[in-house]
Amino acid sequence: MEDIHEKVLWEGYGLRFYSGTRTRTGLVCKTDKGLRELKKARERMNSIRYAHDVKECLYHNGFTDISRFYNTMEGQPCFVKDGTIYVLEELLPAMPLEEDGKEAFIKGAETLGRMHFCAKGLTSNFVLWDKERLPVQFSKRKVELAKIKRRIQRQGGYDAIDLLVLDNYHTYMEQTMQAEALLQEADYPTLIEKAEKEGAFCHHSFKGENLRIGDAGKLYVSGFEGCSSDISLLDLAAYLKRYMKKTDGAKGGVIQMLEAYQKYNPLEENEKVLLRALTIYPEKFMRLINEYYNKRRACVSPAMQERLALAAEDERKAKELFDFIQEG
Repeated sequence: MEDIHEKVLWEGYGLRFYSGTRTRTGLVCKTDKGLRELKKARERMNSIRYAHDVKECLYHNGFTDISRFYNTMEGQPCFVKDGTIYVLEELLPAMPLEEDGKEAFIKGAETLGRMHFCAKGLTSNFVLWDKERLPVQFSKRKVELAKIKRRIQRQGGYDAIDLLVLDNYHTYMEQTMQAEALLQEADYPTLIEKAEKEGAFCHHSFKGENLRIGDAGKLYVSGFEGCSSDISLLDLAAYLKRYMKKTDGAKGGVIQMLEAYQKYNPLEENEKVLLRALTIYPEKFMRLINEYYNKRRACVSPAMQERLALAAEDERKAKELFDFIQEG
């Protein structure tokens, strides 16, 4: 395996490979120019190029606490060897942020707000906006949920997952319709136009394992490979939901996270409405049941049953989050 890493570093970047240490994300390589982290990219080429543009924009706007891509000798942010895409990054601190209390999440929320603020003005030849994504997703999942209920009722006997769906059907149908109404109230098309004009992006994986603690508690952000052009509030909604999942979910923590985020990136009233739509919509449960019922199954998967039960608990906590935001 070291032979392929040696070839990638030499052919792609002109670096000599001396030794390597495996990490969760890739291989820390000792080279003639110092330490670098080499990774196999899970995303397509254009996604890597977009992530490169995002990171360069952030860095030049003052958000330097990131792992930039090294360019290949041909000036590209990635290198292809035997059909596999590789990226070479600056080495970040190894210690992930422990999501063990509200203070960690408040620190993370402030970093998220500063990151989103520093992305303003982002331009890229690899931007791809889907301006109807959320309205279409909400409507599609609502129709799918109704179809699944009819399918369950037609088959007669119910298994454990069928019962879980039936028990939560009215709650999630109501929440989805509420999310749709809030999208309209927020004037979603206007928010999308604003986000596109400002050059907004969504990280999509802003969480503990991609947040690294450096000297004096400085927070670094990694894991940009899956980012995309989208409304940044998707990141904030997901991070607030993660807070509810990982902690005792106290209202005070939610309020402090929102205040921390808005130090750098204050929210307008219609953006706060959109945030409520994103938190009330039962995204995880709806996605999992659609995945389950669209696959042929001979028996109930205990793993899927557990995932859905946990998802239902997460959605209950997300409803509490929605109430906190609405009251705040």
